[in-house]
Amino acid sequence: MEPRPPNRPPTAPPAVSQSDSQSRLDATAWEQILSARLERPVQVRFGRARTQPVQSVSRPEGVSVRLHEFFAQAPPEIADALAAWLRAGRRARNACRRLDAWIDERLAALPPPRPRAPQIEPAGRVHDLTGLAAPLWTAEFADDFFMRPQPHLTWGRRTRSRARRSLHLGSFTPDQDVVRVHSVLDHESVPAWFVTFLLFHEILHAAVDPRGHGPRFRKRERAYADYDRAVSWQRTHFGRLLRRARSL
Repeated sequence: MEPRPPNRPPTAPPAVSQSDSQSRLDATAWEQILSARLERPVQVRFGRARTQPVQSVSRPEGVSVRLHEFFAQAPPEIADALAAWLRAGRRARNACRRLDAWIDERLAALPPPRPRAPQIEPAGRVHDLTGLAAPLWTAEFADDFFMRPQPHLTWGRRTRSRARRSLHLGSFTPDQDVVRVHSVLDHESVPAWFVTFLLFHEILHAAVDPRGHGPRFRKRERAYADYDRAVSWQRTHFGRLLRRARSL
């Protein structure tokens, strides 16, 4: 009688070999690895999100996973850790620690993100900032920007404000060299001369004091022809502007 063959262990899910880890794991390879380990269909896509390098959504038909593109170079133990996390979440503590440490290391190795170019939209529904600022460049700021470019002018986004008592009607961002005017002022009830004063105030930051309202800034601001009228108009209509900003 021939000897009986030894019992074979159950077939294990496919592993990622060391040679595999040195080549790119594309989305299809990740789908095969994770589907085998989770024993359910997994769809994988690559992205570049740094705040959430791993995102997953579980549905009856399977799991959708979005990975940062640096997972294409993941070693075998990270594939195991990711599968464990997808299966058990934070209960897989060792796998989570390994995965988090590797992700932090990869994020630190990435080049700094490129700053997004600001979206410049000077033409509003009612007021055109370019036209309103034209006399300012030739009068109040004739001697301020002849050696450097004028700041960009744009309306802010039309988003609802949650502020209850405060409202910033304008701003100057030095690193982008952008003057923004709150979109609540792009309205028929707001006089053009007041929007021009807001532009003057923010451009004055670009010319004199980007961070504050020092003595030189205050002196030039008070010398502006419409200063007193603008301060009075803002004080009278501020409540209405605030309510409109909360309803945008």
